[in-house]
Amino acid sequence: MAVNKLLVAFDESEGAKRALEMAASLIEPNPDAHMDIVYVVPIPLLDESQMASFKDILDMMISDGEDLLANAAKDLGPVAERTDSLLLTGTNPATEIIKLIDQRDYDLVVVGNRGLSGFKEYLGSVSHKLLHASKIPVLVVK
Repeated sequence: MAVNKLLVAFDESEGAKRALEMAASLIEPNPDAHMDIVYVVPIPLLDESQMASFKDILDMMISDGEDLLANAAKDLGPVAERTDSLLLTGTNPATEIIKLIDQRDYDLVVVGNRGLSGFKEYLGSVSHKLLHASKIPVLVVK
């Protein structure tokens, strides 16, 4: 399977950092390969009045997400030239990533494993949800 277009789900976890390193190593030997790094700013379900008062906090969260992506991309070395950063917002990171996968022509999704186990993994793991909902292969990096 040729991997020409990768999506890396990224957050501040160690697992996400390992996933980014793995993805970079996968595209490095192929000069035609490209990688997108996505970070989803989690937004709680709020009504309009709550959202209005949440705006300043949301702006700060978006700014923090942009900084997180910029720092991740700068540590990639020569692969950084073939990398784009995408910032999404939504109530469920896994759902937003699945929507992105459905909109673009990715060959592979790379995501970190946070080390959750048992019931916690089943309920809350983005990697678990991606494994079951993605129409393309998902590589979970430990």
